[in-house]
Amino acid sequence: MSRGLVWTAAFLFHAIVGTAAAVPEHGVGVRSLTAAAPARGQSIGLTVWYPTDAKGSSEMVGESRIFKGTPALWNAPPADGRYPVIVMAHGGFRAAPYHEAWIAAALAARGYVIGVMRPPALGPKDARKAVPELWLRPADLSATLTAIENDPDLAPRIMTGKAAVVGFFLGGTSALVLAGARFDPDRYARSCDRPEAAVDCAWFARGGVDLMAINAATLSRSYRDERIKAVVAVDPELSTSFAPESLAGIEVPVDIINLGSPGTIPPALDASGFRTLLPTSRYDTVPDATSFSAFNPCTPDGPALLRDDGDDDAICRNGNRPREEVHHEIAARIADALHRNLSALP
Repeated sequence: MSRGLVWTAAFLFHAIVGTAAAVPEHGVGVRSLTAAAPARGQSIGLTVWYPTDAKGSSEMVGESRIFKGTPALWNAPPADGRYPVIVMAHGGFRAAPYHEAWIAAALAARGYVIGVMRPPALGPKDARKAVPELWLRPADLSATLTAIENDPDLAPRIMTGKAAVVGFFLGGTSALVLAGARFDPDRYARSCDRPEAAVDCAWFARGGVDLMAINAATLSRSYRDERIKAVVAVDPELSTSFAPESLAGIEVPVDIINLGSPGTIPPALDASGFRTLLPTSRYDTVPDATSFSAFNPCTPDGPALLRDDGDDDAICRNGNRPREEVHHEIAARIADALHRNLSALP
C-alpha cells in the first residue's frame, strides 16, 4: 500500500472513531443473539446494541417498576458503515439483565457495536457455582465476540482488528483477564481474609464456599484473547487477586475508572493500585459518583417499592448529582478511552 493510501486510510479511521467519541450521531438498534459457549457446554444469550439510522417508535429496554428503561429500536437494520466492536460485561454474579442498557446505548449512538453477554443467573443459594465464573465469564466474552463476527447481518458492519472490552465490577475483572491478567490462587484464596475488601465474602460464607479448595490450575490459566486491543474496567473487583507479573505483562492499553473520589471508594472496588502494577494503564475517578451510578436510574416509585419488599433502596440513591448527569460523564470518559486507544491502531 502506498504512503498516500496509508495516510488516507488512517484519516478515515480517525474521522470515524473521532466522531464516535465526540457526540452521539445515530439512533440505537438492539437485537438478541445466541452464542455457542464451549467452556460452559451450552449456549448463552447476547444483547447486541448498534448504530442505526432507521426511523420508528423506540421501545424502552429494561423498563420495570423499579428501573427506568433505555429507548432503542428492536431489530432495526444497522447503519451503513463499519464500526469497532465492544464486548461488555456489567455487574457481578447476580446482576439483573439490562443494567448496562444506558452505557451500551450511549456507545452505540457514538458508532460502536456492543455485545453484552447474558451468563446463567446465580441465585442466593448458588454461591458454590460462583468461583468457576471467574474463568467462564471471560470465555463468555470471547464467545460474544465470535458470535458478532460470524453474524451475517452484523459482520459486514464491523471493523476487523478493532475490538475492545468494557466491564463493570466483576465484568471489569473479566475484561482484565481477557487482556492477559491471571489470578494468583493464593491471593484469591486470601481475598476474604478482610471481608470488606471483597464483594461476595458474606455470600460465600453463607454458602460454605472454601476458597482454599479452588481449582488452582484452572483459575491461574491465561484466558487472553488476542483480538482484544483495548480495555476499559470500571470499579473492577478482586484487584489484589491478580498475579503481579501477569499485570506487568499486559501489552494492550487499559483504562481503569473508579466511581467516586479517593477516600469514598469502597475497599472492594478500589483499583488505584493498578497505577503501579499495570504499566499500560490510565487511572481516573468520577467525583460525585458511587458504585450505584453504574446502574439504570430508578423510577420515582422505585425506592419505596424496594423498601416495601424489605430490600435496601441504596441502589436508587444518586449522591450529589442526578444519575443521568453522571451517566453522561461516565459514557464520555469511556468513549474517549476507546477512541484514544482504537484510533492509535494501524
